[in-house]
Amino acid sequence: MMDKRIKHTLNLMNQLFLLFNTLITITSCEDDYLTINAFEAEGTTVNYNLPDTSATLKVAVVSVQCSKYKIDNIEKIYKKIDFLMASDPEVEIICFGEAITGWYAEAPSYLSEIAETIPGNFTDSLAFYAKKHAIYISIGLAERAGDHIYNSLIVINPGGEIIGIHRKNTLTSEDKKSGYSSLQNANVISINGFKAGLMICADVNGRWLTEKYIDEGIEIIISAFASPIGLPSFNIISRRMNAWQIFPNRFGNEDGEEYSGLIYISDPAGNIVKYNSGSESYLTYTILK
Repeated sequence: MMDKRIKHTLNLMNQLFLLFNTLITITSCEDDYLTINAFEAEGTTVNYNLPDTSATLKVAVVSVQCSKYKIDNIEKIYKKIDFLMASDPEVEIICFGEAITGWYAEAPSYLSEIAETIPGNFTDSLAFYAKKHAIYISIGLAERAGDHIYNSLIVINPGGEIIGIHRKNTLTSEDKKSGYSSLQNANVISINGFKAGLMICADVNGRWLTEKYIDEGIEIIISAFASPIGLPSFNIISRRMNAWQIFPNRFGNEDGEEYSGLIYISDPAGNIVKYNSGSESYLTYTILK
């Protein structure tokens, strides 16, 4: 019978291999890139227990199958908001994925066509839906700001106000080919008594932003992804930052690029507490602290 220590070593090597491949998928080669420490890599199950609850937040996480036509995606987003709130009126925030108003890895000319100003017509309409349902809305979009187009994430509060605008720090090769500009920025907002930090996809591997949010003591990572990855055995990002992570995504084939539709919520110990994958879908979960 194989020695337990050998089994443990082989398991650790397998976890490292999977993590390496996952990170290569979603990050670019930047000087700001984070390394993985032994505790993060091992994947040992850590229980996350609260002796008392001081705040809650009911989250809806969404995976959207996008059309190449912006108007189709915008109409789908509005319908999904109404459907989700009719299905579960207790939801307090709906989170959509990265650059969700169009296809993700496309030519700069396409990106220029779908880019929106912030504020603008699209964000004004989202504000209407946020007020209509008294909810927060988090959503990724291509943002036009002067001569730049940013891969951006916004959060709108129940009063229809934009309370967070985050521009992607760490660009992937797809971002660069599409013509996105990067911007070093960190955005911490308050939602229902939780301190939340905003991140987009490969931002989770950036040293500067991660350390900034750890220093700020954030409790939730509100993120947006356009990712092909499958379900990880645990979430290294939550464990590293000691924070819940909300992982919205997209699904389907976009001009040969496949997106898994993986969505999940992970607790501060890195446990995946709820997930869906393989389709356009949504899930709901109540975050506690």
